[in-house]
Amino acid sequence: MKVLFLDIDGVVCLHKDKDWDNEEEIFDAACCRKLQEIVSATGCKLVLSSSWRLFPESIRSMFRQLKPFGITRENFLGRTPLRGERGDEIMAYLKKRPQIETFVALDDERFYSRAFPQDRLILTKPESGITENVKNACIRKLNG
Repeated sequence: MKVLFLDIDGVVCLHKDKDWDNEEEIFDAACCRKLQEIVSATGCKLVLSSSWRLFPESIRSMFRQLKPFGITRENFLGRTPLRGERGDEIMAYLKKRPQIETFVALDDERFYSRAFPQDRLILTKPESGITENVKNACIRKLNG
């Protein structure tokens, strides 16, 4: 099984304006299409690693906004546990699921976990999210 650990802010929900303060967080259509292309090209499942996983309304909003791009609840395995550092949270998730053969984490922030293999982290920029290069890197790493 292939898994993509998905952050939301700075990945599919962009913050181009430094003074960004909007009650409704809108997903970028181009980034969502690229996420769908990753899922299609690799057959990966998604695991929510974003802080959005902590808030039921945020999760509902995420599903509403991804649905037009063909990404539904069925594409998700679940969400990472709350452990403090995102890399450690992902490693705890993986430890309980030996069926996961390969994975990447898509995030706009570096991980500082010593346990997390840094070559599995694909960084985005908060203002651009999933670019063509990011998409291709995810596909390459997930497909081996």
